[in-house]
Amino acid sequence: MTDETPRPASRLQRVLAYIIGGLVILSVAAILAVIVGTWLGAGGDQGSGKGIWPAIFFTPLIGLPAAFVLMIILLVVSLIGRGKQNRETGR
Repeated sequence: MTDETPRPASRLQRVLAYIIGGLVILSVAAILAVIVGTWLGAGGDQGSGKGIWPAIFFTPLIGLPAAFVLMIILLVVSLIGRGKQNRETGR
């Protein structure tokens, strides 16, 4: 049996993971804010196009696709790092 220690995550991987998590949490919070705001009467004809509401409506439209693209980038970075580790160990 071999004694393998997992390769620690690089700084880039950790930063990407935290950014992805933050974008997803922010987007979900914005979706919940829209749901609650609409329930409380901030519909389209009642002033939801004023103040901070346009930014809240727009946040999930940008945040969720950006998080998805960053997940793909994180996957590629992880696969490249794993490939380097495999070449170094001779597998």
